[in-house]
Amino acid sequence: MLSEIALHKKGLYNCQVLFNDNLSDAIYRMRLHCPDIAAESAPGQFVNVKVNREFIPLLRKPFSICQRNSREGWFDILWKIVGKGTSVLSGLQKGDFVSVIGPLGHGFRIAPDLRQALLVAGGLGVAPFPFLCDELLKAGKSIRLFLGARHQKELALVENLRNLSNELQITTEDGSAGSQGLVTDALIQYLSERHDHSQTEIFSCGPIGLLKRICEISDDYKISSQVALETMMACGFGICMGCPVRLRQSPTNSSDVYKLTCIDGPVFDTSEILLNG
Repeated sequence: MLSEIALHKKGLYNCQVLFNDNLSDAIYRMRLHCPDIAAESAPGQFVNVKVNREFIPLLRKPFSICQRNSREGWFDILWKIVGKGTSVLSGLQKGDFVSVIGPLGHGFRIAPDLRQALLVAGGLGVAPFPFLCDELLKAGKSIRLFLGARHQKELALVENLRNLSNELQITTEDGSAGSQGLVTDALIQYLSERHDHSQTEIFSCGPIGLLKRICEISDDYKISSQVALETMMACGFGICMGCPVRLRQSPTNSSDVYKLTCIDGPVFDTSEILLNG
C-alpha cells in the first residue's frame, strides 16, 4: 500500500535515451525524454533508475536531476562509473529505454528575499547545480559558484556553469586546475572578506566531509545553508529505511530523532541536521 501511494504521487516511466555523453574520464551525462518528470521536478530532487532488466544490480540507483527543459520534455543526470550499475548505464545508446521513478524527494528552497546564492560543490556534487542555477537566474538572484575536486579530471560541467553564474571559482587539491586547496577554504576566504551576509545563503552538494564542513561554516558565520545529501536511497519512498539522517537536539527533543533522506530530503537546512564524516 505504501508503494502504491508513493507511486501515485510520483511516477514510474520508461524513458528514452536522447544522448549519453562521456564528458571526461569516467564521467557521463545522459539526457532522458520524460515530459512529466521535466515538468514536475525541482532543483535538488532526484530520480531512481533501474540500470538494466537483470536482477544484478538489484537496487535502483539514485541520481540528482542535473538540468531539465519542461518545454522540450527532457531531463539530464550526471554520474561517474564506480561499479557494475553505472558501468551498465555508460553502455546505453540513443534510442534505448530506461525505467525511471521520479521526481523524488524535496529540493532546494529559494527564499523570496535571497539576494546572493553561494553554491559549493565537491566533485560530482555539482550535479544538481545547472538546474538550481536556472531557477536562481529566473528568480533574479546573484550566483557565485565554488567548484572543488581532488584533480582536474574530476571536474564536470565547468563551462556550462560558468555561463550560468556571475562568478565561478575552481579549487583542486593537487593544483591541477584553479587554485590549490579545499573548496571550503575558498568559501571561508570569501566570507571573511565580507561582513554583511544578510540575504545570502549557501547551497551545497558533495561528499559527507564537505557537507559537514558546510554545517560548521554556517554556524560560525551565522549564515543560512542548505545541503543536498549524497547517499544510497534504494527505494525512494521511505520503505526500506536505509537512508536516515540524525536531527539536532533541542530543549524539547533530548533523544536521537531521525528523518529519511529520500522523503524528507535529500535537501536539508544545516540548522536541522547533524552529520558525521
